[in-house]
Formats: sequence, structure tokens, C-alpha cells
Amino acid sequence: MKDDQPGCAIPGFEVSCKRDGLLLKPFLSDDVEVRGILLAESQVRIKMDISWSCYNTINRTMDSINWFLSFRDTPYRLSDTGNKFTVIGCRTLAYITVTTPQQLESSSLTTGCVATCNSQGDLASLSDGTCSGIGCCQTTIPKGLQNYGIWFDDRFNTAKIYNMSRCSYAALVEASNFTFSTSYAMSSAFNDTYAGQAPLLLDWAIGNQTCEAARRNPNPDPKYACISNNSDCFNSSNGPGYICKCKEGFHGNPYLDDPELGCKGTK
Repeated sequence: MKDDQPGCAIPGFEVSCKRDGLLLKPFLSDDVEVRGILLAESQVRIKMDISWSCYNTINRTMDSINWFLSFRDTPYRLSDTGNKFTVIGCRTLAYITVTTPQQLESSSLTTGCVATCNSQGDLASLSDGTCSGIGCCQTTIPKGLQNYGIWFDDRFNTAKIYNMSRCSYAALVEASNFTFSTSYAMSSAFNDTYAGQAPLLLDWAIGNQTCEAARRNPNPDPKYACISNNSDCFNSSNGPGYICKCKEGFHGNPYLDDPELGCKGTK
């Protein structure tokens, strides 16, 4: 923990506590809440806001909230295997882009997802657990991403179908934590289910060297991290750097040189 044990973490891996009412919650930064640490998978689960676009019946315009998140200059990357860009709605096209908040619509790296269900036939074909473009669309993201933004194409909107489906939603979501429900396409149920913040996975890696280079380097920055007995080093599969794991038959923390907390035999 950053506050009560300063200097104990590998640079970039500090976690801070923030008070939320009577509870203390862990955060990577001011607005990135940690929901779990998956040590064996070299991943951390966080919560991030869901973007939305809703028809305003008073102004007769689309109100939208877009989202931007950056992990540049940190050990974290958006997991390309654990997450999917997910779009919910009955007439929506949303994009996920690698850019800055000021350049959302002009990024050179952009992928989109279309979700529609404009007819009674579409509505009849909605099915729980099926996300194939009718009411729900999902797509993968490339490797090595450390930041992303989400925006909605205003040529697709709910102005003519707001009585049936007023809002659309888009988020990068942990794939194993999402199952489509038919209620998502025609109500706020998707946003409500996650209380406005969907879970997503970050992969981490140590430094920007391979295992071999880090072992050979007499003064690596950060220092070679696989220091527990019975630990192994693996090159990251999601960008540069490496990760540490306990050898087969052992469990614990491969980043600690400690007989009790490091890698020890399974009993």
C-alpha cells in the first residue's frame, strides 16, 4: 500500500486507499478502483464508467457521456484476451479509439461496433446470452493498448425509437463477467446491473526488457523481479516486459523473497 508502506512496491505498482463512507477502498489512481488482483494471471480487475447516449425528450437531442482512460507510463495494459468492447442498444454505432480526449473522433486507430433492433422481428429474435449485433455487439481489441476513448456516432440515434429504446451504452468489459440479457437493449438494465461501472481487466508487466535481458543486466530499472525461490520468468504476451510465476507445484508470490509468502510447495 502506497500510504502505510511507502517504497515497498515495484515502481508503478503502488495502491492507495480512499474512504467511501465507512469503507476504505483500494485505488490505482484517483478514479481507478481496484476490485481484485489475480496474481497467477498477472492481472488486476478494475471498475470503469460505462459511456451512454440517450435521447432527451425535452430538447429533442441526444445527450452523451463519453469516456477516456490512460495508463501510459504505467506497467498496465488493457487485456486483449480478457476484455471485449461491448455496445448495447437498438440503433447505435459506438467507437473505441486510441487517442486523447480532445481527439476522440480523429484517432488513426479506431474500431466500431453496431447494435440494432429496430423492427418487431429484431425484437423477437433477441436472446439472452447472445451478443451478435441485435441489441448487443462485441469486438476484440488489439494487444498493447494503454489508453482508450469511447464515442458515439450521431448518425445512429434513438430519436425515432425512444419510446422503445431511449438509451445506448458502450464500455470495455471483462468478457467472463458479461452475459447479455434481452432487457439490456430496451432499458437501463445494463447500466443498472453494473451501477454505471463495468469490470475490466488490466495485464501488467515488469519493465520493458525480456526475461533474458533483465537477468543479464547488472543494473536493471526496475530490478529483476522474479526473486522468489521456485519462481520462473515469462516474457509478456501483451506488449514489452516480463511477468513472474511460481513453478509448477508451487504457489505464492513470485515477486517476494520470503519463505512463507513467496513460492512454496503445495501441501
